[in-house]
Amino acid sequence: MQPVPTVISGTFEWDAAKAIANEQKHGITFDEAALALASDPYEQTFEDPTDPAHAISLAMSSRDRVLFVVTTERAERTRIISARKATPHEQRAYHEAAPDA
Repeated sequence: MQPVPTVISGTFEWDAAKAIANEQKHGITFDEAALALASDPYEQTFEDPTDPAHAISLAMSSRDRVLFVVTTERAERTRIISARKATPHEQRAYHEAAPDA
């Protein structure tokens, strides 16, 4: 079995191949997601109801779009699993909880 190339950016990490596939599918880079999670003071994180090992976060990116990011904790880093643009319902929930955003 081949080792999975891991990208590390600050306190975040991700699988390089997964990041490419995610950008192709959703148009969101894991770099953008990591920056949003690290810098948005209104970022909201919840336990994933389908997998307690995962967290779901809503955060505003530097490109002024609300992102839906799935992560898991790995030792001292947060591993990004997927990132996409939030749905209109998720965007409303984000803005209702963060009215100044």
